[in-house]
Amino acid sequence: IIEKLKKEPVEDFRIDFEDGYGNRPDNEEDHHAEFTAQEVARGMAEGTLPPFIGFRIKPLTEDLKGRAIRTLDIFITSLVKKTEGKLPGGFVVTIPKVVMPDQVAAFVELLGAIESKNSLPERSLKLELMIETPQSVFNSKGEVAIPSFVAAADGRCVAAHFGVYDYTASNNITAQYQSMIHPACDFARTVMKVSLAGTGIWLS
Repeated sequence: IIEKLKKEPVEDFRIDFEDGYGNRPDNEEDHHAEFTAQEVARGMAEGTLPPFIGFRIKPLTEDLKGRAIRTLDIFITSLVKKTEGKLPGGFVVTIPKVVMPDQVAAFVELLGAIESKNSLPERSLKLELMIETPQSVFNSKGEVAIPSFVAAADGRCVAAHFGVYDYTASNNITAQYQSMIHPACDFARTVMKVSLAGTGIWLS
């Protein structure tokens, strides 16, 4: 354990432009998207990145989808310009607050467009889903929603993350009781495990 902590204390890392970052002026977010790309490129050159790294965009809602797309485009374009067309090993893009397959399908189209623009190999950009609302677990027909998200990802989905605090808040659980060990979270995690069993998709 001590050796692991000395050599690789962080194994998996996300650059967060969603809740951890908040809403900021466009010029500030543009600057940070480019700056973080330069830092990742430096980490690649120096061999200091963790084995798995990714980028969390804002939700693909009507209000925020434009900003989410712009930030991701600036980041990827700036990164591959610095690295001569290379992505870090284990690189993924995290989509938060997915509630319908159409969001995932649209995002897959976007990833394809960014690959084409930057001469990246087809399907080199992978995605992971954040399951953090009741609609992410069951759709309006009462069906488990997660398999439809994976199908819409068209082979690009490599992981699904459970978002504890958004999920508990959307279930009207007050801040005092928002915890990973809340029974509501146990239920959602079990649905994730059962619906993704045998798919090879990682769960967090």
